[in-house]
Amino acid sequence: MNLAKRIVRKAGRILRGEKAPVAEQASPERIKSIEELAALPLKDDKEIRRVEIFMLKFREEPEVIQKAVMSIITRTEHPFKLTIFDNRPNTANMAKIWNKLISDSSCDYICVIDSDTEVPALSPDWLTRLMESVDETGVVVPVGDNIGGENQADSAKSYPSYRLERGIWTGFCMLFKKSVWEDMHFDERFYLYGQESAWAYKIGKYGKGTIVRTDTLVHHERGHSAKKEESAGALDRIADKRYATALLDRIKRGED
Repeated sequence: MNLAKRIVRKAGRILRGEKAPVAEQASPERIKSIEELAALPLKDDKEIRRVEIFMLKFREEPEVIQKAVMSIITRTEHPFKLTIFDNRPNTANMAKIWNKLISDSSCDYICVIDSDTEVPALSPDWLTRLMESVDETGVVVPVGDNIGGENQADSAKSYPSYRLERGIWTGFCMLFKKSVWEDMHFDERFYLYGQESAWAYKIGKYGKGTIVRTDTLVHHERGHSAKKEESAGALDRIADKRYATALLDRIKRGED
């Protein structure tokens, strides 16, 4: 209750001739328990397997990122911290930002998710499901609509998730152990497109594999930031996609 409301309420009691309510007395034991609770240390992020979720804000519409943020806040039960990075002063090179944010994180588990997504309401929740599989290979992705790659799906499936040894998946939402990233950073030569595809290829090439959680579908709006960037004259999507494809082909041939 704010100060103005308290003053009005007190004045009303005085005018009506009412006595002020007697404050409830707390026992010494209860006060002691509060003191002990206040002295408890914070649990370490590593101890509780907290996941740091990274979302880059660029040029998407406010209602788009609001939907993404609210779905995470209201539909996630597993311990997490959500970092929203305003990338508008920088270029669209997401790999550089991801590498910096992950390097600074105190968590052993990282989730990178696009700002035009919406996580589902599930029980167990979406992040708990991904965490159930992450220690098997170190990398887990949900299925998604409006994407390409091996994890594309129109709906979640009841059949078991599977391990993908090779193949390119879309990294619109990906959970991984920080130790995997420490062995293999995102390639900063890419611009807006291609860095997660190159990472997925290397994950398979070096034998780590990826778990695809078919029971967890994350909705993807697709292309909001890129469209705004292109309309502002700061991005040529066709040229960037061709550049990314050529660079990925060189990586696959072992030339880079």
